[in-house]
Amino acid sequence: MSRYLASAVVLLVLAAGILGPLTGYDPVADVHIADANVGPGAAHWLGTDHLGRDVFMRALLAARWFVLPGGLACAIAAVVGVPAGAIAGWYGGPFEAAMRFGFTVIASVPRFVLILLTLSIYGDAPHVLAAAAGLSFVPLLGEAVRARIEELRSAEYVLASLAHGLSPMRILAYHLVWAGARHAIARQLFGLFGYFVVLETTLSYIGGFGVQQPEPSWGNMLVFGWADDNVLSAWTPVLLLVATVGSIGRVAEMFAERADG
Repeated sequence: MSRYLASAVVLLVLAAGILGPLTGYDPVADVHIADANVGPGAAHWLGTDHLGRDVFMRALLAARWFVLPGGLACAIAAVVGVPAGAIAGWYGGPFEAAMRFGFTVIASVPRFVLILLTLSIYGDAPHVLAAAAGLSFVPLLGEAVRARIEELRSAEYVLASLAHGLSPMRILAYHLVWAGARHAIARQLFGLFGYFVVLETTLSYIGGFGVQQPEPSWGNMLVFGWADDNVLSAWTPVLLLVATVGSIGRVAEMFAERADG
């Protein structure tokens, strides 16, 4: 997939998640049994589902359940994982040992199991799901940052900066984390965002957790589309999910190429 096409798809999905609610469309109240399973047309671009609800608008509004929570998950992972990994990579020794011990404890529980346990205890509100997903990715992000900082801390420009009297914290924050590790961080965060899209869709598809009908989610749209043999209602969330996750993965690869370069 072209990097430009992938970037455009990601931007469109982000815009849908942020601006979709501003359309004024009410996915709960929009039930018109007389218009059930209508094909695509000017009034309904992708037709209607088994309750006469607009498939296009429901798919558009469904993005809000993973865009903002997914962004929150990335923010939580970054706030915890980046400083921990940077300090461990810069100082090493007991700092690195403590970080690795903490990350090992978190990573010892499979990520999906850890998230389900958190939801079972604290509820499945979007911010709880975001916190659970973000914290579950901290070991992966922290280790990536630690490895990058450890690789760069002996570089000539770092030693020269120390010799010229720059503070270690300034060197670490700007010259190493920002200038040297930002592409690696972005790659990991895009990976987390793609995982969150799949996670939210999966939970809504399985039921019990996640977004429940009548609120639209790509997961529950898929369930009801298959159950009612409505091809467009079923395949729309599938194609959107594949395009979104594939595009996010391609954008993450772009940052990986820059980091390696």
